[in-house]
Amino acid sequence: MDVVIIFNGLGNQMSQYAFYLQKKQISSTTRFLFSKKSYKIHNGYELENVFGIRYQDSLVNKLLYFIYQIVNYKKLSFISKPIIAIFNFLGIAIITEGDDYNFKQEYLQPSKGIKFYVGGWHSEKYFGNIKDLVLNTFQFNEEKIGAKNVDALTEIKKNLSVSVHVRRGDFLDSNNYNKFGAVCTLNYFVEAIKKMKTLTKEPHFFFFTNDVEWVKNNFNQPDFTVVNINTANDSWKDMFLISNCSHHINSNGSFSWWSSWLNKKKNKIVIVPKNFMVDKYFEDVYPETWIKLSDY
Repeated sequence: MDVVIIFNGLGNQMSQYAFYLQKKQISSTTRFLFSKKSYKIHNGYELENVFGIRYQDSLVNKLLYFIYQIVNYKKLSFISKPIIAIFNFLGIAIITEGDDYNFKQEYLQPSKGIKFYVGGWHSEKYFGNIKDLVLNTFQFNEEKIGAKNVDALTEIKKNLSVSVHVRRGDFLDSNNYNKFGAVCTLNYFVEAIKKMKTLTKEPHFFFFTNDVEWVKNNFNQPDFTVVNINTANDSWKDMFLISNCSHHINSNGSFSWWSSWLNKKKNKIVIVPKNFMVDKYFEDVYPETWIKLSDY
């Protein structure tokens, strides 16, 4: 049995669930578990609120989660190591995605015993051959969008719209900046906008950000609009709006990734930073058709 662990924010949960859907096609016994630790630092299990994907906290899932916690326990190694060794002998183990984020075919193979899969699984290659299933699964409920977002959507559809997703906030924390935050610099966005203007005719740029003041201070032109409507549990509505834009300029995060990927337009242009992490280029994180800008 393969068990995919769902954790972190919405974008990560979507990648993990798409990975689960692919593995479910390969082995019908595949399950997914939600890590309750995500309630502490994110908005909890978001897939149900956004896409209606229910999580069954059944007796079997509770038992599996209890086993997962034991196998994942790192403290008191003089106690935990022998117990984990016994579980491993019985075929129960954790498979952790490599640090390079690259696609590995072996992760899609069915496992013997019980294997808990922990990772981001952000490469399209993990679910590219079930693209229609993923798109049908991640359908937004437009009845929940609200009047202000409907107005924003009208403006987006009136223009040759380009979304610009500027993620700062948690990326500026000391724990994240040297890993993620220093990738999408001011120069990156300036160069990406220049590039987009050479590829499109009279684009209008719609900025989505968790740092409105920074964007307003650095991008203040007639063809720029800051969309400042959705926060906290409503942040997913930004993903809906972004996915309805014609083209995209992304930050280096899974929220940006999915917002652009869900855009079904065949001629969409997506510009991304070449490095997903500081000084690290991962071959499989972005679809081949997306334009990768080098560091600035």
